[in-house]
Amino acid sequence: MRRKLLEALTYPRLLILENIDSQDCPHDGLFDSSCDRCRNCELRQECHWLSCLNNFSEFASKPTYTMNASLLFSINLIEARIARMQHDSKACDCESCTWARDAQQLTREFQTNRLDYQYRSTH
Repeated sequence: MRRKLLEALTYPRLLILENIDSQDCPHDGLFDSSCDRCRNCELRQECHWLSCLNNFSEFASKPTYTMNASLLFSINLIEARIARMQHDSKACDCESCTWARDAQQLTREFQTNRLDYQYRSTH
């Protein structure tokens, strides 16, 4: 599960990095809450999320519930992008729509596995 969650975070991470590069960011995609430009930037949520994943290799050692929470947040980011593009996310086969469906399925699997483990008999 850990590997799947980490792999699923790759697409939104790369997509956001691509958007930040095109914005001519003075902080190279690192959100700075003390910077007026960051606080007023249209990519502030994405950039802040990306800052949380700043060292992606270290992120791999985070608990799976942290990875899942990051995935849930990135699903919201990608779904907002899908809505702006006016795609039918249930029927569209573009990369963003396909990723969103797959990521939603992965978070459902995570929740199911977590509940199964939580209620597993200890006897």
